[in-house]
Amino acid sequence: MGLILIRKILIYIALFSAAGWVGLPLSARAADSGHSFTLVVTGDMMLGNWAQGVILQKGMAYPFQAVDSVLRDAEVVFANLEAPFGEGGAPFEKSFTFRVNPKLVKVLRHGGINLVSLANNHMMDYGAEVMEQTRRLLKAEGIWFAGAGLNQQEAMQPAIFTVNGVKVAFVACSLTFPEEFWASDTSAGTYFPYQEVFYRQIRQLKQENDLVLVSFHWGEELRKTPKQYQRQLAHQTVEAGADLIVGHHPHIIQGLEVYRGKLIAYSLGNFVFGSYSSRATRSMMLKLRMGTSGIEWCKIYPLNVDNREVEFQPKLLQGREREAFLQELKELSKELNGEQDVISSGNLVTL
Repeated sequence: MGLILIRKILIYIALFSAAGWVGLPLSARAADSGHSFTLVVTGDMMLGNWAQGVILQKGMAYPFQAVDSVLRDAEVVFANLEAPFGEGGAPFEKSFTFRVNPKLVKVLRHGGINLVSLANNHMMDYGAEVMEQTRRLLKAEGIWFAGAGLNQQEAMQPAIFTVNGVKVAFVACSLTFPEEFWASDTSAGTYFPYQEVFYRQIRQLKQENDLVLVSFHWGEELRKTPKQYQRQLAHQTVEAGADLIVGHHPHIIQGLEVYRGKLIAYSLGNFVFGSYSSRATRSMMLKLRMGTSGIEWCKIYPLNVDNREVEFQPKLLQGREREAFLQELKELSKELNGEQDVISSGNLVTL
């Protein structure tokens, strides 16, 4: 790693160094004018490796059959696309490289997934051409995306869309290595959020849109708590204008934080992910009602994603397993909210 890049990262870190409800302060908001939509956000989605053969055998809709009741009425469904769709290319020299049969882009539509992040540590596993194949396939399917491109300017471009009269800007960033995957002025890659440019972008997008949604690929795999730089980055992103922050990369859940009336989900865990990990076995979906003033409500759906049991078909946790999940999430979230419980079983919480 070059000395200049090390210095940038050190400066950056120093500066940033079934269901429960997340209640948000409705009393502080005027009623929306009737413009709102339902958003479901999910975790890491990687359709390669062992998942690929199972899905090709059982059908494109197979992964979502057990959670269709949650997904079906949402106007927008988001996932972090953890592997590119495409053919060819040469694998980058690292421990795990992913690439997915391009036919499986159809899987996204069967799950209603119409918004994805490309900003992660696997999108460039097979180089710029496969990343660009992914972008072309998504465009052909009418799926919104952000977070990667043939240069930095392209990688930082937000997805802009309007749903039920609500204009939304979506930005996706990756703070994960390898550094070679970060786009530059002259090279393809993912969007690394250098602070001055990033905050200026969020402020401008908030002026031009009703809502700003931000996805961060960050933190440490299998770590239950966010690092201090993540919390500071999240807070300053909210201060710049973000209405919702959704995080990925640890593959397990981390707590939910409510900051200035906005929701920060540091890690949702896996969703449909092509591994048989014995450590990444529980995750969650969030279902939110989004209005022009922000989040109206948010509901948590705990998931069993232990593929030794569910075989790449996430299932809603029930009974004691669901209660144990929610209790763990409550404890993790209390640490982020000054020991205040922002999660209850059915009640909105006024902050």
